[in-house]
Amino acid sequence: WESCRSILVGELGMDEDAADKTMIRAFGWGGQTYWRNAKVEEVPEVEDVEARIAFLLEIGIEQADIAEKVLGKVPEVLGCDVETRLRVNVEHITKNYFMKPNTKNFRNYINRVPQVLGNNLDCAAQGLNCAGECNRCWARC
Repeated sequence: WESCRSILVGELGMDEDAADKTMIRAFGWGGQTYWRNAKVEEVPEVEDVEARIAFLLEIGIEQADIAEKVLGKVPEVLGCDVETRLRVNVEHITKNYFMKPNTKNFRNYINRVPQVLGNNLDCAAQGLNCAGECNRCWARC
């Protein structure tokens, strides 16, 4: 926990309290409105935290915006796996919203609606009734 906190403090400029609050939500130590018990009190790994921050930088999110505009709004992004969630969602944005990573429009979109990085459900596209998991659904983006 301490090592991951120091990454958020050192690399992203968060204070220790904000870093703890981010990790509590990102790794399922607090409320379960996002994770729905899929992640409960997971112990964060330094390699995973570093990989997720590196991925955000790779897709064009500026380091100064990660703490405030992405993790400040949706800390759960820090708990999302790069390959199975973050990369898949960037591909979804590229294909369906015609925005490419590392562009101004893409960066602005992610900063405005960072929850898209954690989406894993699309009721409207699948022709489903609302599944009641709107905080992870593409239908509202």
